[in-house]
Amino acid sequence: MNTARPAPPLPPPPQPSAAAKAITEAAQAAASAWTQTLPPAAHGRAVSQLHSILRDLGIASRGLAAYQVSDIPSEPQSGEFRRHVDTGSRRLLSAWQCLDYFLAAEGIPPSGDPDEPGAALCKAARDAILAWRQPQGTAADRDETVRRLAAATGFIAAAVLSLATYATRQTTIDLLTASNHLAEATAALSAAIQLPEDNPAPGRQAASDER
Repeated sequence: MNTARPAPPLPPPPQPSAAAKAITEAAQAAASAWTQTLPPAAHGRAVSQLHSILRDLGIASRGLAAYQVSDIPSEPQSGEFRRHVDTGSRRLLSAWQCLDYFLAAEGIPPSGDPDEPGAALCKAARDAILAWRQPQGTAADRDETVRRLAAATGFIAAAVLSLATYATRQTTIDLLTASNHLAEATAALSAAIQLPEDNPAPGRQAASDER
């Protein structure tokens, strides 16, 4: 009698900082690749990939806001950390929504060569959703994770500007608007890992977060 074999266990998700490192490296590679003038089909696929990347990063980064620090259980700055990371997540999702028109008009799937930079960044962002679902670790690990995400967001913003230089008029407008949201996301994430005395203008940052 044949008996069904149990499914092999799924591999554990990457550590939060490892997932952030993968995103940063993939974002840097995509930013470098997208500085080149792409053929129309490749450009459309890159924008479609960007749409997917921003959605997944926005979803994934929500988990980072609730990062459980193991070595400082009653950290006094945890509320500020959560607020800034939550703002960064919302700005990422706002950038994602800016590209909805492009997807509705063009209908280009984000698929492509899995080895190309955009596809690699799609995978890294998707993997982060699970890695950051219930993150926990030391305060240093938490800060390194968010620092790498902020760096990756900066690389993606640069990539967006590159794609905007040779897009259609409407897509250029959408990409530039997305870039503005990404700049705000980078600022919010960077503020999350700064001590109050390191932030030269906390009032101005708070006002920006409330917009």
